[in-house]
Amino acid sequence: MCPLDDSLEKRIEALLSADTPPDGWQDVVRELSQRCSDQQRLLDRLTHIADRFQAVERDRTRDYLAKYERKVRQLEKIVRISDQYQTMLHQLKERLEHASNYDSLTNLPNRRYMTIRLEEAAAHAARKPEAGFTVMIADIDDFKAVNDNFGHAAGDRVLQAVARALELSLREYDMCARWGGEEFLLLFPACESANAPLVAERLRLAVATAPRISEEIPAPTISIGYTQHRPGENIDKTLLRADEALYKAKDAGRNCSVGM
Repeated sequence: MCPLDDSLEKRIEALLSADTPPDGWQDVVRELSQRCSDQQRLLDRLTHIADRFQAVERDRTRDYLAKYERKVRQLEKIVRISDQYQTMLHQLKERLEHASNYDSLTNLPNRRYMTIRLEEAAAHAARKPEAGFTVMIADIDDFKAVNDNFGHAAGDRVLQAVARALELSLREYDMCARWGGEEFLLLFPACESANAPLVAERLRLAVATAPRISEEIPAPTISIGYTQHRPGENIDKTLLRADEALYKAKDAGRNCSVGM
C-alpha cells in the first residue's frame, strides 16, 4: 500500500464518490501511480540492502565457523601433542627409575636399591622379631684372572652368566643385587638359620653347573658368606658379619660357603 497525505487521500475519495469523473482525475491517478512507483523503488532498495546484509551475515557466520573449526583442529593437535608428551615423560621417568635402581650390565637391582630393601627388612624385623632374614654375599672366584687373560668383555659375560644363574635360583620374594665388582648380595626374607646352609649350597651349585659361555673360559665358581640378621642390630653390622664369612670361604679354598 502506498502511504498518502491528507490532500491526495481526500482527492481520491472525492473522485471515487463522484458519479462521473471530474476534471483533473487523470492528474490524481498519475500522482497516485507516481507515489506507488516511488514506494516500490524504496521497497526494492530496502530489500536489496536486506539481502546484502543477510549475505554478509552468512559470510560472517561461515567465517566464524571456519575459524571455530580451525581452533578445534588446533586444540585437537595440542591435545595429541600433550598426550604424546605425557607418554614420553612417563617412559622417561620409568627409564630413569630403572637406571637408578638397576645395574645396567646384569639388570639386577643395584647397591642403592638393595640398601633400601635391607633397611626396610631390618625395620620390619625390629617391629616383629620373628620376621628374621638371611643375608648372603657371593663373590666370583678368580674373576681378575678372567679379565686379565680373556679381556673385560669376557668378564662382563661371566658376570651376566653368574647373575642369571643366581636369579633363577631365587624364590619370588627373594632378591639378588649386584653389590659391586664381582660381588652379589642376596636377601632371603623368612629364611631361618637352619635353612641358610642349604640355600647357599643351592646357589653355589647353580653357578657351578650353569652353561659355560665358551670352551676356552673356565666355568665360574662362587664363594659365599652368609649370616642371619639379628633383630635390633644395625644393618651394617649384619653386612660386616656376612663379609667376614665370605673371607673365611675364600680362605677355605673358594667354591664353598661359610656362615657366621
